[in-house]
Amino acid sequence: HTPTNANRGASYCREGSMAGIMSSFMGGTALLSSSTISDRHCFRSTGACPRPQRQLCQPRAALSRKGKEQTLQKLVPLLEKSSVIVGLRYKGLTVKQLQEFRAGLPEGSKLMVCKNTLVSVAAKQVSGWDGLTPIAKGDNAWFFMEEETISQAVKAYIDFEKKLKEALPREVRKEARPIDVSGGVIEGQDIDYLAFKSMEKMPSRQELMATIARLINGVPTKLARSIKAVPTKLAISIKALADADEDKSQRVGDVLPRQPPTEAAV
Repeated sequence: HTPTNANRGASYCREGSMAGIMSSFMGGTALLSSSTISDRHCFRSTGACPRPQRQLCQPRAALSRKGKEQTLQKLVPLLEKSSVIVGLRYKGLTVKQLQEFRAGLPEGSKLMVCKNTLVSVAAKQVSGWDGLTPIAKGDNAWFFMEEETISQAVKAYIDFEKKLKEALPREVRKEARPIDVSGGVIEGQDIDYLAFKSMEKMPSRQELMATIARLINGVPTKLARSIKAVPTKLAISIKALADADEDKSQRVGDVLPRQPPTEAAV
């Protein structure tokens, strides 16, 4: 390219074949033979001829579609296995801090950063997660929790939040939410920041089953005590009726008062 009118802010250039350009430089001159010069001329204010742009739109679009499909293939199983899903506002956190949070999560819970639109699409494919669509806005890191690890996962979140607050001034720590909850869903019900944190004390299925087992084991003992007490009450009542049979002036209500005798209560 040979600029010829730089004073006026324009350049004049001619396009030649690569063979002609190479032969010119090989011959030690900057002139191009007339056989290698095309008839096209271009004028540009930048003083350079435009370079042909690479056609990357189609490959990039294909890669984008493939990436979205792969993300959806991960999201759908996560929604199917999870009992609680919340969106966390991670703006202001570093990659290192998010990695630290992930490292402290129990097995059965997962933190995933992905496009909100993909979460909305996945929520439509799995029943019970329609409540995620309204909160799929802004910067969200999606927190997935299976049933057995809800309380442990929430505790990991609370511990991480406390650590983030320690770096803040004391006067703002109480009200600060360095990793706020944009919203969430548990078993089809919407939850907010406070409701999510309250699930730290939520018992797991194993703990519930253990509690129910203790209650069931206690039933036979109470039932046996009640059955054992029945003959004593019945014997006292029969004896009282037998004694009253000799005294015709007494009524059954007089013999069997509403309050049972003290011996029957033992």
